[in-house]
Amino acid sequence: MIKIVSLLLFISTAAWARPEVIIPAEVEISQRELLRLGDIAEVQNGDEALINMLNGIVLRPDARELLLSQHFDAKEILQKMRSALEENPDLKKQNPSFKVPSVVKVSFSTTPISRQEVLRKITNSLKTQCADCEYKITIQSTPTPSSKLWELDLTQLSGRGGFMIPVRDGDAKSNKWISGTIRVSKLTPVTTRLIIQGERVQAQDLRMSMTDITFAKDGVLLIGDIAGQQAARSLSVGTPVWASDLKREPATKRGQIVKALLGDETFEITTSLQAEDSGFVGDLIKLKNLETQKVLSGLIIDKGVVRLQ
Repeated sequence: MIKIVSLLLFISTAAWARPEVIIPAEVEISQRELLRLGDIAEVQNGDEALINMLNGIVLRPDARELLLSQHFDAKEILQKMRSALEENPDLKKQNPSFKVPSVVKVSFSTTPISRQEVLRKITNSLKTQCADCEYKITIQSTPTPSSKLWELDLTQLSGRGGFMIPVRDGDAKSNKWISGTIRVSKLTPVTTRLIIQGERVQAQDLRMSMTDITFAKDGVLLIGDIAGQQAARSLSVGTPVWASDLKREPATKRGQIVKALLGDETFEITTSLQAEDSGFVGDLIKLKNLETQKVLSGLIIDKGVVRLQ
């Protein structure tokens, strides 16, 4: 059994949301000299700033030394992490926890660029966009850089579908490319029974299920977003429900008495007015004060609620 050594510093009350840096027990790295923490780390609940900081922590200036030992001791990695936390206030503010096996087995890839290393880095970047998504990444091809000073440019990485990642190859004027595909899955509301067009969807008609959303045109909804809305088409059992599957109902209807708000966070007045127009959230509509017959305008901010302009 592999012994895990954890470095838990600056523990906060919101520990569940802390970034977590995990070092696998076995890692494959690319054929180059400089080895950084970002080359071997897996990051959970992190952001791009944290990933960039990990890329700045040098574990070995000459990784070729690992050709003989083929392993790291946890003590060496944890010492690098402690030093980085002491020297970098931004990293200390991120307050990450670290999980490191007592021994990390290291191997060099048979190609100049390690596909496993690329997969780790792509996954880390994608997780900053959607921490609760599951990704299946396929690397189709990797180039042969002309030098060992290459860097991946993940700034234009698409979150789904096909991708082309530029490899900044030292002083070379033209880029080389890593190609592949990304499939992404996320918990999505799906139907538990047949729902007929025009029928109102209730919470008990839905369950959350991990669904491939790689080619979904709409954003993922929550059950609370759907409950009470009308189906725009018939939905068979097990069908994911998207915004386009629901009828868009007006938040206010002409002649409806709505709640009108006036003021700000420090002082707010509430009154009842009659909507002179139908509209959706975000629309500006006319309102009538039935006592004075005065017509006002208001922005719809919720169903049956407007804020006077």
